[in-house]
Amino acid sequence: MELRAYSDANHGYDLTDHNSVTGFCIFLGDSLFSWKSKKQSIVSQSSTEAEYRDMGSTTKEIIWLCWLLVDMRVSLSHPTPMYCENQSFIQIAHNSVFHGTITLPFVSSSLQITDFFTKSHSISHFCFLVGKS
Repeated sequence: MELRAYSDANHGYDLTDHNSVTGFCIFLGDSLFSWKSKKQSIVSQSSTEAEYRDMGSTTKEIIWLCWLLVDMRVSLSHPTPMYCENQSFIQIAHNSVFHGTITLPFVSSSLQITDFFTKSHSISHFCFLVGKS
């Protein structure tokens, strides 16, 4: 079994207060295991800052799920890939303490399945994203 996560933030999406909307979904094998969509409580100054806050939240969830799986005697042999589309964040995170728990592969915006938590879409693009999970 393997965990894999998708994480995304939409910087300043709410035009009323300019707070970002963040979201993640985490799969165990092919099954959706955990998900969350939430408006950030702080206005981020950049998309990278919004992503950083979102990735921190996703990382905490991954760590908690790993401990839960250990308690259930499920062993994970690899770090959890957390797919994100923000190249700036990936560069910052390569020097972080995340090593060993997660990896940060890039995913293009068109394939970021967490977008259906953070952005509105046409019906066809929504169906495409749902089909990717």
